[in-house]
Amino acid sequence: MKYIKNAAVLGCILAPLSLFAQLSPPGLDGTRAVAWGAVGFSQALGKKITLIAYGGLGRLGDPTHWAPLQKPGIGVYNQEFQYKLSTQWQASLAQSFRVQNLYSEDEPYEAEDPSQRFELRYYARLYYKRSLGKLAATYSFRPEVRTFYAPSWEAASRPLELRFRLKGQVSLPLDDHKANFIIGANEILTALDEYRSKVPLDHHHTWSTYHFTEDRLALYFRHVFRQSDVTLDVGVMEQFKSGGHFEPVSYLAFDVLFQNPFSRHIN
Repeated sequence: MKYIKNAAVLGCILAPLSLFAQLSPPGLDGTRAVAWGAVGFSQALGKKITLIAYGGLGRLGDPTHWAPLQKPGIGVYNQEFQYKLSTQWQASLAQSFRVQNLYSEDEPYEAEDPSQRFELRYYARLYYKRSLGKLAATYSFRPEVRTFYAPSWEAASRPLELRFRLKGQVSLPLDDHKANFIIGANEILTALDEYRSKVPLDHHHTWSTYHFTEDRLALYFRHVFRQSDVTLDVGVMEQFKSGGHFEPVSYLAFDVLFQNPFSRHIN
């Protein structure tokens, strides 16, 4: 009974933290299927501040095949500082470095030249959470500044994107100890893109109109390992991009998150 009681208390502490810290796969183009895996940690730096950092890798297949492990797709390092404003509100600031592999849109879908694109991303996020019976609902707004570079660190033809993400997520515990959860999420993405001239001496830049880019639907199973303070997510995501073709990209994803690996208690 004592173990069950302690596990339940730990679940109440870890579940909200891991709900915020889901390591969702990045969106990719030119494929039908993606496999994504990430490993990270969530470390409390005080009563109100938490650092979440992770590294992840994604692989993908050709647009004509369901083979998500066929070739490398993306590498990601992300770190985010979260601040607890109240029991319901939370804010964060983050930065991310990403290396994405580029492939031709035509068969045989070989690597382009250059074959990679670098991205530096900076974003803020505002969370609001509430309880709906057994459900825990979280809503978030995330403005992003994305900058793109060639491997030589020369600015890309689309050097800058301002993107805005609005997400709703619900979590349902599957047992009284809150060790297992089903999580569903929907995220809408919109953006403004900057383009620069391809003529070397022409420094003229133009902007796109504000536009919808994609919708992401996700369903995850989560297990919290109580004794080791580890959270495991396994799930799927469907990415519906704007355009005339209704051909979503399917993602198979997992992530492992270690809770407070450097200290167990914060005074």
